[in-house]
Amino acid sequence: MLIDNENNKKDKTILLTTNNIQHYQQQLDDYNINDYKISFANWNDILTITNYSNDENQNNHLDPEFVVLDISTMTVEDTNRQISTTILTRIEDIKRILPKKRMFFILPSESMIKSFLSMKICKQEDIRLHPFSVFDLLDLISITNKKERLQRLHLHDHCMETYSHSDDKIKDAIKFLEIGIRNNEVTLILLDNDINLSDFESLIALHNMDISKLQKEGLLKIVYSEDWYLTFNQKNNTNNTHNNNIATIDIEQTYKKFFDLEDRVTKIEGKNGLRIFGMMDCFFKYGLVDEIVDYDCIRPPIFRKPILSICVYSDTHIKQLSENQIRRLMLTHKKVGFN
Repeated sequence: MLIDNENNKKDKTILLTTNNIQHYQQQLDDYNINDYKISFANWNDILTITNYSNDENQNNHLDPEFVVLDISTMTVEDTNRQISTTILTRIEDIKRILPKKRMFFILPSESMIKSFLSMKICKQEDIRLHPFSVFDLLDLISITNKKERLQRLHLHDHCMETYSHSDDKIKDAIKFLEIGIRNNEVTLILLDNDINLSDFESLIALHNMDISKLQKEGLLKIVYSEDWYLTFNQKNNTNNTHNNNIATIDIEQTYKKFFDLEDRVTKIEGKNGLRIFGMMDCFFKYGLVDEIVDYDCIRPPIFRKPILSICVYSDTHIKQLSENQIRRLMLTHKKVGFN
């Protein structure tokens, strides 16, 4: 049985082979994930389905961008005997039918990794472990499409990205800026406080970008996130450190700042639009978890004005959210990426 979550309206691009289709399909439905082309196949049907790729006359021609083989859902007898002959034969058949496709493998436990690698089935970087969720699947999509991911975003999109490492976040902020310069769009980068501004500017300069010129021309604006988003009310007049302040966000005023900036750069400065790379760590730093979810979910998935906004989260902070909060964020962003 092959299930295409796009109801066959789009070409299939990701194929997940698993004996637990319902688990993933339920997650896709719960989180309303419909911006990715994902198809599912049972292990018993995978060879029949993938054989279509060798026949150009078949209407059900399958040409996945990459394949995920969920070995953890094979029978208990198979997985307990490390790598069974049945599994090996099936993998080799799939590789023969789809020789140029990248494949990821979901193993049931760490104990199987060593034997799996010894058979030279794949590289360490292509292995994932059970439990595996639809969010892990989106992470694989981000990995395989990393070079093109930021290129596919456009003005009016309200997007969300999560990062495991600060270095990746910084690299994407710079790429985001480079695209904005080419498009004559103003880029507003809202930095986490743990990123040194001078170091960040030095990294931008290494990409042959003149920061002073960009700022003079109005194409680049850099502000710390907590200075942009938050207001601090002093508890007393003797100590003025943030640790002794109460942080709040005025949602209406924050939106006004964004929209006023967009009006200025498009109507007065003649730019094509405003792009925002906003790092959200400050909300978690000051215990404003509910506030950031409420703020982020008020904005629509698509802006009426020429604004492209990426809400940037650390994956350690995403793990602090409830399932309902994650679901709300997924529903209110046009595109969601995991890095």
